[in-house]
Amino acid sequence: MSNDEKKETPIDKLNKAFEDFVGGAFGESGKDFIKDTSDKLKDFSTQSIKKFMEFSDSVLDNLKLSENEQVMKARDTVEDLLKQAGLLEEDEEDF
Repeated sequence: MSNDEKKETPIDKLNKAFEDFVGGAFGESGKDFIKDTSDKLKDFSTQSIKKFMEFSDSVLDNLKLSENEQVMKARDTVEDLLKQAGLLEEDEEDF
């Protein structure tokens, strides 16, 4: 799925509304500043979440918890929720 085809998440809507608010209050320079900051934070958050999922999978494997069906269902639920929120890319299936 390309970037243009991505479904807009509630976080995306909130960020857009905030950008519009700042743009109205402080003009284009304020809006540009907020947009740039938001993009940097989203990139950082996405990278951090991906690394955390990699770490948690490693811990699950080392503790032999990856064989526990209940633990793996909970892990998969967290992964699905992160994807729905747009914080984890769809194509990042296996860590």
